[in-house]
Amino acid sequence: MKSTARRLTLLAFLVYAVTGGGRIVGSDEVTMLELSRSLLHGRIDVPEGATAIGARGLPVTKNAAGQAVLALPLVAAGEVMAAAAPEARRPLVTRFVASFLNAGLTAVLLGVFYAAARGLGVRVLPALAASLLLGFATPLWVYAKSFMAEPLEALGLLLVLAGSAGDGSKRLWTAALGALLAVSAKLSVTPLAILCALPLVSRPRRAWPVLGGFALALVGHALYDWARFGNPFETGYGMQATPAAYTTPLLVGLYGLLISSGKGVLWFAPSLWLAPAGWRRMVTAGGRARAAAVAGLTATIFALGLYGTFQHWAGDGSFGPRYLVPILPLVFLGVAFAFDQASRRTRVAAVALGLAGVLVQIGGVSIHFGAQMREAGDYPYRLPLSDPRFMSDSHFNPRFSPLADHWRMLVRNLGEHLRGQAPRLGGDGIVDPRIGVGVEDQRRLLHALDYWWLYAGYAGVPRAPLVAAALLLVALAAVAARNLGVAARAEARAP
Repeated sequence: MKSTARRLTLLAFLVYAVTGGGRIVGSDEVTMLELSRSLLHGRIDVPEGATAIGARGLPVTKNAAGQAVLALPLVAAGEVMAAAAPEARRPLVTRFVASFLNAGLTAVLLGVFYAAARGLGVRVLPALAASLLLGFATPLWVYAKSFMAEPLEALGLLLVLAGSAGDGSKRLWTAALGALLAVSAKLSVTPLAILCALPLVSRPRRAWPVLGGFALALVGHALYDWARFGNPFETGYGMQATPAAYTTPLLVGLYGLLISSGKGVLWFAPSLWLAPAGWRRMVTAGGRARAAAVAGLTATIFALGLYGTFQHWAGDGSFGPRYLVPILPLVFLGVAFAFDQASRRTRVAAVALGLAGVLVQIGGVSIHFGAQMREAGDYPYRLPLSDPRFMSDSHFNPRFSPLADHWRMLVRNLGEHLRGQAPRLGGDGIVDPRIGVGVEDQRRLLHALDYWWLYAGYAGVPRAPLVAAALLLVALAAVAARNLGVAARAEARAP
């Protein structure tokens, strides 16, 4: 099992690496990167942007520090590499290196998911199929290209659930690590992490490592908040951290998160339609599988209630239902059980839903969601986030669904590339410090494909070594896929 999980992790990382964007451009992403850069020099203030004013009168990020701390080695390496680049390109070099953090985290997540599914009793091939669909037929693939904290939250929650439902003291330390990661990444996922630890209710005397993980994360938040605001209970989110931010009618939020044309998770991750049948199998199986099903389902219901009533339920700007990305692995345990001992009809449905999910992600992976939002006229925002009509067409009108728009742009841009009309960055105009390029280049990049080896070519880097690097990663991924198949078959034959 460990050999298969490791080889799955390697394969996933190589695919994520070759399809990575090599860019950090979202407001929260850039601010998180700037926090990591500041931490390298013993500071916590960041350039003004998506920020709040701290106790010393300097701008500080509103985000938690977990992602920035975890990114420190990559950011440090990026700073070293950037020193050898032309001054105007140095910030882009640092961003390039740091942008692959989530590729590694998401790859590890898939390995952990496979081991968790196997540990709960799912056979080898169904567990492997569910793992691959989780990684490449859900928005996790798109978020593996980002610098957002959702993959880290997802990994933490899965570790809590898998460790709490497992046997042995080592599993408890796994759950403790998960609690530390999830809560450090985002304080508001604390209730979800607690619900993922529900299997420990039956053995409270052994839960102290997990409690320690929660406590360490909360102490970290308190110290970080004290350093930022002089108050261990001030998060910087203001009204958004209070009940006043939960003004969306629950039915509207649930419709939006589950089945709306612009954000519905059941369209962005179609394999989830199989989860209810899998949950029934988990409950029927009893034991650890039942405990995991109860915890995962409870956490999922809580998440839907929490984010379904949040004022900014859609998590814009983002691809798909951003706030539900962390619970995808929990729900996909049900998908794995649905695959196990499935009927022929279920297998056919699984293939169809899986292929649909992959097609959805190819659109999101190939066209950055920021470019799609700009071309659709959704960004810059025309209405305040608090307006109930904010991006209502993109959220609820199928005619303006991002799912179709990403593919429309992909077909157009790919055709332009094949005709030799790929964009060329001119480096002209005033550079937007958030994006790292000027206004004219931003317009040109609406015709880009969101892959690092193409971006570098747009900027004037010789194409031959870029294509060679991409092809090398593809070749390595093919070898890794072969080795994964060998390991999986060997595991399936083992007694």
